Amino acid sequence: MKRIIPLCLLIATLGIVFLSGACASTSKKHDPDFLGNYPVQSLGVLHLNIVKRYSNDLLPRDISFVFEPSTNTVKFHHKMMGDNIWISLKKKERALLREAIEQYLTAFADKTLTPEGAKKKGAFGKTGILMTWGLFGSAHEAYPTLRFDYQFITPHRPYFILANATTRADDGANCPAIRIAISPAQCQDVLKALDEPALLQLVEELKADYDKYDEFNSNTSAVKNIENTPEGSDTPVKQEEVSFDEF
Repeated sequence: MKRIIPLCLLIATLGIVFLSGACASTSKKHDPDFLGNYPVQSLGVLHLNIVKRYSNDLLPRDISFVFEPSTNTVKFHHKMMGDNIWISLKKKERALLREAIEQYLTAFADKTLTPEGAKKKGAFGKTGILMTWGLFGSAHEAYPTLRFDYQFITPHRPYFILANATTRADDGANCPAIRIAISPAQCQDVLKALDEPALLQLVEELKADYDKYDEFNSNTSAVKNIENTPEGSDTPVKQEEVSFDEF
């Protein structure tokens, strides 16, 4: 009898573990944001710039875009002051950003952008986002508001701006305040990275290549490689080096 009891306990424990795993798998499949247990997919790197609000100096930064099928999230990354900064965009947030870019491009083409209008925060809207940051991976997380602004870097070059104010995380850390400057030509590249039909087509291609992924780990080699890239130069970019249709 003494040997039977531990055996019963072992069987019961294994049963609980099995049921827990089955429930977790089922809940994932019923999550509308779950598109499959596929690895993080690189969407490419855009050579953009960061800028201070009251400065005309553009500092070059590589902005890497990835797609996480298991959460239907597009994330983009850049480095600032040594921190790896990741901004996560769910489907709704991507739609708002695409709409803001389209509004900016229309206003640019119609020449209705003005220095006075550029003073308004969130000129093309805003959305709440998840930001993670840290020297080594995502050590902190906060939920700042990402604004869609524009800024005249020169009298004839109003850039689309992604910006947020610093926001306190639950652990007491303050998230970085970013300002990413994007030219009209570069906006087209951002729209391609956020194209919803293209993301769904990517998922279909993954389904054709892989029968099943049992485990998903966001800390993949693709993410590690991005975080290990150099931060970028603090030497301002020359305006003639930026693809920009004259305003």
